[in-house]
Amino acid sequence: MAKVKPQRITSINNTIDELKAEQEIVLKNNTTVTLVDIDLIHELKLENDILMHNRISYSKSKLLELAENISKLAKEGTGILGTGLLNPVMLRKKDGKLERIHGENRIRALKLNGSKQVPAIILENVSDELARFMRSSENLNREDLNTYDETLSILEHIQLACNFKDIESVKSFLNKVKNFQAGKSSLNEEEKILHKNVSDVFEKIGRFDIITFVDRLSVLKLDPLIKQALIDEQITYSQAKVLKSKLKNPNEITKILELLKNKKLSVNELKIYIDNLKKSTTKDEPVNKNIFDKVNYYSKKLSKKVYSSLSQEDKLFIDLKLKEIEKIYLTINSKIEK
Repeated sequence: MAKVKPQRITSINNTIDELKAEQEIVLKNNTTVTLVDIDLIHELKLENDILMHNRISYSKSKLLELAENISKLAKEGTGILGTGLLNPVMLRKKDGKLERIHGENRIRALKLNGSKQVPAIILENVSDELARFMRSSENLNREDLNTYDETLSILEHIQLACNFKDIESVKSFLNKVKNFQAGKSSLNEEEKILHKNVSDVFEKIGRFDIITFVDRLSVLKLDPLIKQALIDEQITYSQAKVLKSKLKNPNEITKILELLKNKKLSVNELKIYIDNLKKSTTKDEPVNKNIFDKVNYYSKKLSKKVYSSLSQEDKLFIDLKLKEIEKIYLTINSKIEK
C-alpha cells in the first residue's frame, strides 16, 4: 500500500477549536434572514475536494413528511417569514454566487410544495475549510443519519480534523492502521502521530473505533439499488451487507428488495432464503431460457397446495401480484386478437 502523506500533522483540538471560534464570529456577524430565490442557489464548490458529500439523503417518506409539515405551517402563516420553515438554510456568497452550505432537504421539500423562495442566512468571507467544517458538524449532530451518510460524514470530519488531502487518503490510512493492528504492516513515526490523532477523533465522535469503522467502509461500494433501499430505510445495514455479499445480478437484487418490503426477515433468515433460492434456481429452472418455458415453469410452482400453506400476509402479496399479471395478460391478448 502506498505511503500516506497528509499535508501536515496538526493538533485536532487546535484545528477544530479554531474553526469553532471562526464559525461563532461569522454567525454572530451574520444573523439577518432574507428570502432568496431557490433558483439562484448553487451547490457548494470546494477546490480539490470533489469527493465531499454534498447532502444528507432523506428517505422519500421523510422528505414527503417534511414537505407536508412545512406546507401545514405555511398555511397557518407560521415559521420563518411565514414560509413554514423553522430553521433557515445557510449560504455563503463567493465570487458573486450563493452557494449552499447546508439545508438541501429543506430546499427539496419547499420545491415539492411549489415554493420559489427559501429563508436563508447569507455568510460573507467563509473559507472552504470553514464551509466544510460547518457542513460536517451539522451532519454529525443529526440523529436521523442513515448508515451511508453517517460513514461519509465521519470520513469528512477526519479529513478536516487531521488535514488529509482527500477522503480517499483517509480510507487508505484507516486500512493501513487496520493492517498494522493485525501485525501485517508497520507505521513510521509520522504515521504513528497521525494514528493517535485519528483515534482521538473517533473518541470524540464516540460511535466507533478505527477497526469497527473500517468494516463500515463497505457501505460506500453498495450496488445503487441496495444503497437507495438503505437510504429509504427499507432495509438495515446488516441486511445490506448480506445482499452485497450474495447478490450481483440487478434482477435478483430487485426481487429480494421487493420481498423485504412485504416480509420481515432477520439477517440469518435472509441468508437462508437467498441460499435456498439460488439452490432452487440452479436445480430446477429450465436450462432453456425461452420466455414461454419460464412462464410455464413458474406458473406450475404456485400450486393450490403451496398457496394454502402460505401465511396470510404472503397470500395477500401474491393476490396483488397475480392481479397485476392478469392485467398484463389482458393487454397481451388484445395484441394477439387484433
